[in-house]
Amino acid sequence: MYKTNSTYPNLEAELARTGINKNELAKVLKISQDTLYGRLNGKTKLTLEEARIIKAYVEKRAGQHISFLRLFSICD
Repeated sequence: MYKTNSTYPNLEAELARTGINKNELAKVLKISQDTLYGRLNGKTKLTLEEARIIKAYVEKRAGQHISFLRLFSICD
């Protein structure tokens, strides 16, 4: 089973499904990998703009609409 310390397990799963690695995502967000890891692990908060960028990028790679709330584990 896939284990993660992520605050956003649905996001982690979607990244894996779409083949997006964290280095790539950090570049898309124009932040360092360390900053990204801090965001994903809940040490620092994602900004709304970062969340929007992530959603748009994941949707583009997946080729389909993905629920914002579900992607960021806001609801089940």
